[in-house]
Amino acid sequence: MTRDTSEQAEGQRPEDNPNRPERIPAALRQARIMASFERNGFVSIAGLSEELGVSGMTVRRDLDLLDKRGVLARTHGGAVAPGPHAPTSFDEDEPAFDQRMRRQTQQKSSIAAAAAKLVGPNESLGLDVGTSILALASELAPRRDLRVFTNNLRVGMQMANGNGSVYILGGQIRVPEFSVIGPQAIENLKSHFLDRVFIGVSGLDANGLYDYSPEDTEVKRAFIANAGSVVVLCDSSKFGRRALSRIVPLDKVHILVTDAPPPPDIAEALANTNTQVIVAS
Repeated sequence: MTRDTSEQAEGQRPEDNPNRPERIPAALRQARIMASFERNGFVSIAGLSEELGVSGMTVRRDLDLLDKRGVLARTHGGAVAPGPHAPTSFDEDEPAFDQRMRRQTQQKSSIAAAAAKLVGPNESLGLDVGTSILALASELAPRRDLRVFTNNLRVGMQMANGNGSVYILGGQIRVPEFSVIGPQAIENLKSHFLDRVFIGVSGLDANGLYDYSPEDTEVKRAFIANAGSVVVLCDSSKFGRRALSRIVPLDKVHILVTDAPPPPDIAEALANTNTQVIVAS
């Protein structure tokens, strides 16, 4: 290497290196963070790090700055909306199914019993995934007059032990939830109109419904899009919580069945969308 070449190499700035990934200016990075927030209602550090191609530390600094400006509220693992409508928690990881089965068992049983009373004679039903939906399947299994479509293998087995007609959607099985996901399941639902669907959620706030799994969320949306009545089962421990995927806003929900009155901000949002709230005793 000549002296001139050596001096040029020593004086080269890191950003002049053509092999170095292009750095996104901070202002553009933060604009993209806000755009992601507008789409989803929240942002996670892991998701933004992958989307923007930067380190988690860089994302944290950006979120801290946006929090100081008052446009986002920092949480563990990400950020949510600021102000009185901010949720109490953001759940980034999905708890094990058996762990969820042990939570709020009495409340889920009450919710399931109240939800079962909504089902009229000879209805075609969609049953989603989740522990509350599994409790509902136990209530509905003895009925002979129902046609049930589900992407929940646990629900399918529960209902098959009963007297009704049960149809499992086709697709890929997601373990450990034992849900059926993918484009085939969604296409199956487009071929049917269901009188009523029952949807399980991981969280609910004034901005809508949430679930841990993007794949399950796609099937939930297909259930909702092909139903005459949408019923959400949500125990009160999930009020004010958000998870990775936003399913739909509250105006897509006809009935919410829960075990306790929602907090004021959620109650106001439900009233504005004319969503009926049933509090199970």
